[in-house]
Amino acid sequence: MKHLFLFFTCCVLLASAQKPALVTRVVDGDTYDLFYNSKRVRVRIAHIDAPELKQAFGKESALQVNQLLYRRIVIFDSLGKDLYGRVVGNLLLNGKRVDSLLVRFGLAWYKPAYGEDPILASCMLLAVNEGKGLWACGVEVVCPPWLYRTYNYENRLRYCRGCSINNQSTFKN
Repeated sequence: MKHLFLFFTCCVLLASAQKPALVTRVVDGDTYDLFYNSKRVRVRIAHIDAPELKQAFGKESALQVNQLLYRRIVIFDSLGKDLYGRVVGNLLLNGKRVDSLLVRFGLAWYKPAYGEDPILASCMLLAVNEGKGLWACGVEVVCPPWLYRTYNYENRLRYCRGCSINNQSTFKN
């Protein structure tokens, strides 16, 4: 009887942690507005960092993520809030981790400083080796967003120019 109670308690906790929500806006590659429980919730995906909109490949990343997520139902769980008041969490789309999809297709970086994750590390290695998305011109021209945000205008021009790639959609509807 005790084991049955623990099983049901775990099921209830898991069900309450996973919240279905509608993606109403893609702010950038790793931040979205979700409609959940009759209100808007801004969610930042944990463990990854997408290019800033003004950064090389930033708009392309946001556009492709928009194709993937806009007006779709996702499952999210909250890990807390960041300094800007956004919910930091994980998202699932059709049972697949959104963070690993974005990293795998070169739309975002996996940043181990945000937390160790061997799946994300493997996805990023595959994306780099295959030249996917932001890695299309090689690792030499890629400027991580956490560096981009710290650079002044001159250093952004010098170190974060990126490369010219054709904008082909990663995701097919």
